[in-house]
Amino acid sequence: MVAGGGMLALHDAATSDQGHVAAETSLSFEVDDLRGLARQLVDAGVADVAVYDEAYGQVLTSIDPLGDTVSIDGRSDDLYGYRVVQADSPAASLRVVPVRFTEPDGPASGWLEALGLTRVDGGNGFFQMYAAGGGDHGYVGLHRAYPQELPIVAGRAAVQLTFATTEALDDVAARLVAGGYSDATVQRKDFGEMVTVTDPDGRECQVHALLDGS
Repeated sequence: MVAGGGMLALHDAATSDQGHVAAETSLSFEVDDLRGLARQLVDAGVADVAVYDEAYGQVLTSIDPLGDTVSIDGRSDDLYGYRVVQADSPAASLRVVPVRFTEPDGPASGWLEALGLTRVDGGNGFFQMYAAGGGDHGYVGLHRAYPQELPIVAGRAAVQLTFATTEALDDVAARLVAGGYSDATVQRKDFGEMVTVTDPDGRECQVHALLDGS
């Protein structure tokens, strides 16, 4: 499913061959030049970089600084039976922002930069965003974990699915409520505003305000 920036893929957990379980979010990427990215990662000192063939195309895997295996697919025009759902307005204002819980300026930041993501100005010491394609292809957030408070999502991958939008958050919440997600509410915190809602898997999902030009 394609948003205004970034994509969200849904996969049957029962057929996962990597040990993923229902309701778990994992981080993955697509790239045009898979071999070139492999050389780029090796040159940056990233360990366990491997490129191999799958039935649907080539895949690069590497171990990120948190010990998780991250897959990067080579972009292909042949969808091999998959479906792509292209978003229309108002979702064109939406950006996909998976969040990893780790030190924002720790090893994960260098790994994201080795992948080609760029640091977004405005980090505050406990949260930092990295843009893919200047934000046109979504973002990845790094958030410091606090004992008994964060991460919201526990487990092996520890990736929380969040979004950012330039749309008015009251309108986002109203559309979610109209769609049957009655607990969608706008939360106003000292660090900013966001919509919180429970997704169909029972996980908390957040939609944050994204300033124009971010």
